[in-house]
Amino acid sequence: MAQTSFNTDLFRLVVEEIAGKEGVDVATVLVNADETTDEEIATKTDLKLNVVRRILYKLHDNHLASYRRIRDTNTGWFLYYWQIDPKKAQALVNRKKRMVLNLLEQRLEHESSNDLYACANGDSSPVPFEEAMNLSFRCPTCNEPLEYVDNKRAVSFLKKRVEELKADLEATFAS
Repeated sequence: MAQTSFNTDLFRLVVEEIAGKEGVDVATVLVNADETTDEEIATKTDLKLNVVRRILYKLHDNHLASYRRIRDTNTGWFLYYWQIDPKKAQALVNRKKRMVLNLLEQRLEHESSNDLYACANGDSSPVPFEEAMNLSFRCPTCNEPLEYVDNKRAVSFLKKRVEELKADLEATFAS
């Protein structure tokens, strides 16, 4: 199960978020092998063994990597053979996408259902009408007047991104 079809760019981004750039190096070795040991990964990536192990545990904690443990008959030590499960990797990517979708939908709801006001100097983030009224339509930072924000472009952009993300998730589940 060396490589299956999943979005490798997005997978790399998720791995980098979890385990950093070195994590991407470790995951790349795992994706391109059926299974391998931490020592082999350390050799292939030129990373210290303890760094590789720390990354593997992070990947394991996020259900991206799994291992098979056997006892070395010569030394009595346990050997761990690691692998990446692309299906679980895609599931993690999909969970991240759903989280982003949820945040975008919340932002879209906020942008669509509120008249927003912001400082012309850009000293504060836009606030809903009620809050602007409580501030006497004055910026809380610089005391300049708050002005109405025409957020039609932002709403349009958010709608488009929500639709794209929903379509992407639907396509993932359809395949």
